[in-house]
Amino acid sequence: MTITRAAPVLMVDDVARTVAFYRDVLGFAFLAGVTEAGRETVVDWPPPGPLVFAMIESGQARLMFETRSSMAADLPRFAEAKRGGSLILYLECDDLDALYERLSEHAPFLKAPHATFYGTRECSIEDPNGYVLTFAQRLEKTSPTPETAP
Repeated sequence: MTITRAAPVLMVDDVARTVAFYRDVLGFAFLAGVTEAGRETVVDWPPPGPLVFAMIESGQARLMFETRSSMAADLPRFAEAKRGGSLILYLECDDLDALYERLSEHAPFLKAPHATFYGTRECSIEDPNGYVLTFAQRLEKTSPTPETAP
């Protein structure tokens, strides 16, 4: 068996507000949602009313958002679950500097862009629901110089 996609479902207080942040600030596309009234599927943004569920996508990254009450209706253990917490969504991107510039107007950074020992540049923010998003761009591999050659 091979896993073909991972798409986390994040518990949020306000699905439409969360989608708006990911869509308008981060550039994700709205794929579909489910309305609170009537539980109807919608594919157009903005939705006609409050949502209990939504799915968004950017490149190979797909995320889903769902209200606590909707999640708990399916799996009661979510009725008392904490939102946010110890989860980091690690999202690779192709232009960290442009993303940093755009995000700096909309969200406070938990960590500014920095190089890592494992060959990426990364920065981290917190989304409106308390989830940590770390954006990473792989650094280009370069040939060793005489100063850095073993």
